[in-house]
Amino acid sequence: MSSPEAMSEGVLDGIRVLDLCRDLSGPYTSMMLAEFGADVIEVEHHLTGDETRVWPPIVGGISGYFASINRSKRSLAVDLKDPDGKAAVLELAAKADVVMQSFTPGVAARLGIGYDDVSRDNPGVVYYSLSGYGQDGPWREKRGYDPILQAASGFMSLTGENGRGPVKSIVPIADLSSSIYGFASIMAALFRRERTGKGQHIDNSMMDVGVSMLSVVGTRYLMTGVVPERNGTENPQRVPSAAFGCSDGRYLQVVPNQRQWPAFCAVLGRPDWVSDERFATPTSRIEHQAELYPMIREAFLDKTADVWSELLGDATIACSPIYSMDEVFDLPQVKHREMVQSYHLPAVGEVPAISLPFKLSETPPRIRSAPPYLGEHSVDVLRELGRSEDQIAQMIERKAVTVTQAQSGGVA
Repeated sequence: MSSPEAMSEGVLDGIRVLDLCRDLSGPYTSMMLAEFGADVIEVEHHLTGDETRVWPPIVGGISGYFASINRSKRSLAVDLKDPDGKAAVLELAAKADVVMQSFTPGVAARLGIGYDDVSRDNPGVVYYSLSGYGQDGPWREKRGYDPILQAASGFMSLTGENGRGPVKSIVPIADLSSSIYGFASIMAALFRRERTGKGQHIDNSMMDVGVSMLSVVGTRYLMTGVVPERNGTENPQRVPSAAFGCSDGRYLQVVPNQRQWPAFCAVLGRPDWVSDERFATPTSRIEHQAELYPMIREAFLDKTADVWSELLGDATIACSPIYSMDEVFDLPQVKHREMVQSYHLPAVGEVPAISLPFKLSETPPRIRSAPPYLGEHSVDVLRELGRSEDQIAQMIERKAVTVTQAQSGGVA
């Protein structure tokens, strides 16, 4: 069942993944598996496909949102309620190394494709269940989308300026962090299976992930009982650590440590702060930050962000301008690290794409193929299962399976 687009050796060459997940988190996890070499078959609704397929911008018939999380896969568009469609999916699951689903807890079992159903015929399967709140507990059936999970997990309560309301991260941090945790758990389960031959069920909860990501902030609350306030760009446990406005209107995020504090003071033209008892130690700076920060902000207004960056960089003090999106992708470091690659769409040509950040010397991940059109590989997958041309034609005729070829079109 190896993909026809398979390229060079990958960490997961020979691993077969059946992905029934939708939206962002699950598909991003399976895309990571695909770009490490796994053959990922994405099962989509036979009529509508994944919800994200219609989210703009649309380039060459492919949604940019869908494309960003569904490269390097194959698409099987099938009706799970059709007997032949369900039989095909179960047969794929019986042969898969990994089966992924993100239905509301209990739905997969009702459809006959739950862990018990699949592991009965495939005891070595790594079965991955993704949900908002987990497969058990009083909230198991609640809907969990990224902004809701940012709110529920406490993440949103920590984000924003002091004295103002909570702020949502526009980057879908709950979805993406759950994707990465999911990828790690699947890789761990595959490693264990390699040693023991045993599969297992992974229950990944976006709420659990969000609470886990509270990390040092959550631990500080558990140890002190003090509910943290929103601090914007400032770190209340490390002073100074904040974004400072410069003379050109740009902002510079600066984080000097205690060893760099004298050099920081010298660059700002305030060597007297080094011996000032109010600012000499990390603890004293925290205690007197209300006095220190206004003076630092006033000092930074004397020069542009680029000038300050050069001066602080020469003094080996960590800092960075707050770059806008157009600046980020033009940065020499981002270009050098090849964080933007591309895939080919027939109607458009080369389409830019943000690559995965993993840098492995021998088996790096790579974009193996363009994101698939809905049902683009339906016929190929059914043929691999041994379905005859007549059987496939009958399924297509009664709309139990959808077949879509590459389309023409521009940007919408």
